Amino acid sequence: MKTFTLTVSVFFLTLLHPMLACVGCRQPGVGNADEPQTVLAGVGLSWGVLCMLGVVFVIVSALVVFIARTCRDLDRQNPVP
Repeated sequence: MKTFTLTVSVFFLTLLHPMLACVGCRQPGVGNADEPQTVLAGVGLSWGVLCMLGVVFVIVSALVVFIARTCRDLDRQNPVP
C-alpha cells in the first residue's frame, strides 16, 4: 500500500508543471466591457488555485480520518461502563 501511495504521489507531482497558470491567467484583468465574464472566471480559478485547494482538502481529510480512527481505537480500549 505504501508503494502504491508513493507511486501515485510521484505521478501527480510530475504532472504539476503543466498545471501551472498560463501567462494570460497571471495577468490581472482590466474588467471593462470588452472582457467577458468567462475570462474573469478563468483567471479566478486557474489550475494553481485549484491545486492549492486540493492540497488543503487532502490535508484536512487526512486529519479527520486520523482523529476518527484514534477516537475509535481509544473507545475500544476504554469501554464506558
